[in-house]
Amino acid sequence: MTSQLPQTDSLTFQEFERFRGIADSLRLAVLAFDVDFNITYANRAALQLLHLNNSQPDMNISEVVPPEQMGLVRKGLDELQNGAEPTALSLRAIRKDGVHIPVETYAQQIRSPDGLEGFLAYAIDMTHRTRVEEKLKEREQFFELIVEHSQSGIFIIDDEFKFEYLNDRLADIIGRTRGQILHHDFREFLHPDSVNLVTERYLRRQRGETVPQTYEFQVIHSDGTPRDVRITSTTMKGRDGGIKTVAQIIDITGEKESKRALERSEQKYRTLVETMEDGLGIDNENGVVTYANEKLLRMTDKTWDEIVGHGTHELFHNWTPKIAKKKMNGRKKGETEHYEANLVHKSGKLIPVMVSASPLFAEKNEYQGSFAIITDISDLKEAEAEVRFLLDLLLHDIGNQLQLILAGADLCRSDSPPEIIAKARNYVNDGASRCLELITKIRNAEAAKSEPLKPVDLVDVLKSEIKLVSREYDIDVQTENLPDSVIVQADSALAHLLWNLLENAAKHNKSDDSRIWVSCERADGRFILHIADNGPGLENKKKVALFNSERRFGGVGLHLVNRLADKYDAHLSVEDRIEGEHSKGLRVSIAFAVPN
Repeated sequence: MTSQLPQTDSLTFQEFERFRGIADSLRLAVLAFDVDFNITYANRAALQLLHLNNSQPDMNISEVVPPEQMGLVRKGLDELQNGAEPTALSLRAIRKDGVHIPVETYAQQIRSPDGLEGFLAYAIDMTHRTRVEEKLKEREQFFELIVEHSQSGIFIIDDEFKFEYLNDRLADIIGRTRGQILHHDFREFLHPDSVNLVTERYLRRQRGETVPQTYEFQVIHSDGTPRDVRITSTTMKGRDGGIKTVAQIIDITGEKESKRALERSEQKYRTLVETMEDGLGIDNENGVVTYANEKLLRMTDKTWDEIVGHGTHELFHNWTPKIAKKKMNGRKKGETEHYEANLVHKSGKLIPVMVSASPLFAEKNEYQGSFAIITDISDLKEAEAEVRFLLDLLLHDIGNQLQLILAGADLCRSDSPPEIIAKARNYVNDGASRCLELITKIRNAEAAKSEPLKPVDLVDVLKSEIKLVSREYDIDVQTENLPDSVIVQADSALAHLLWNLLENAAKHNKSDDSRIWVSCERADGRFILHIADNGPGLENKKKVALFNSERRFGGVGLHLVNRLADKYDAHLSVEDRIEGEHSKGLRVSIAFAVPN
């Protein structure tokens, strides 16, 4: 039959007319069409292939070729006119009943002395190539629906790197015809950056090794642009025993570009959020935390898992699920709110914060949760407390001493007896001395704020302060179990801290046999120093207020102690020297963190 076909890439108009005489006897479908793609001739096999009547069809090629393949047809015919060597073109022919038939086509030009008249095309029905294919017709139609109409590029690679089969979608992704891809080495179409990865996994799969079935890489489109694809592949053994790779790829270029744009935007805003000087938390419609930025984690010294997945009420002191629900109901109504609260540190310490909370709604005004900016106002609160303390100190402590000075000055009249004048002078001297002492302690407290911590031998400093207080107050200080040396993180103000604790135990002790006991122990990684006395002691409610500067009970000295203890990460506690007998004296303990 092939000997009856023209053997050149073009026919003269006369040769075409002679060929028509034998074309109807061929089992090969033959179509002729003009330069406008209007069909001018179809042999009997073509009419049967397309399920058309025996009369010559009044149709256009675009009616028998799917729209998405007309570009390939035009491109192939243009290349033929430009002198390219004829190549087979895989298409789908559309029958009259709408069924798509895979065909292999071959075209020739029809020319007259006036130029190009049209084209002669031969089509082989790929569904009836062999008896085996005939028996597998139903499966082949299913294969055609799944493979040929798939949005994935599907292909088979033999054991020599070459394409053995590919569908139209793969040709579209690469931007070439099937004939330009089939039997070519797949590495020809890979982006240079992807060659090593894809080749290495192909070879390992050929050797039977386990490799990821799905991964991403890049191919080069015919226009030179890279395309991102995602492949899913496996292997099968051919009849010849060779290992073949069966795979499908999806063009994810648009998806990757959108993802990269989203990632850039997300990274920009994530950077803003993660570098905020304030904490940021987001909860869902059930009041469960779904996000916490780095600052919020640092503020609480908690991990992501210790915050995210927990109720918002667990973040704040004295909050209950009922309080959190009340807040959430306000957010659902669109309310924003600014309020002060105490954030709970992992250690149990409370951190004063300002919370600015706002609702989050979906497009249909559906409540999705809320977000809150949490600002640490510890410095502000400390400054407020400091101002209140100093104001109270001015009005109370220094005011009392000034009253004493004024009383003394009032007694220093010219007609006052010598003993009264002497007493008045003592009033003035005592008041002035106490004022100076208060001012000195305040200065020490201020100086201690900025000095950096360093390793200090606690025992050396303690022994020096014990000598001073013993001499100053003529009191017996007994020590027990003191080691030769204990290094703690402190500064030069450590001496002030220890002096104030020892002095407080000494000057309030009016016992005839005044004593101070200093002992120590180690527990839970800390060095605990105990300072006890046999003075009048304190009732329980006064013990609680001893180091509270707002209660004005401990004075400026203990205010300094409290501030320094916080700076040194030391824990203060107060109890009866003898349990249950507060009038028998007091014991103050301070637990220092001991560096490894």
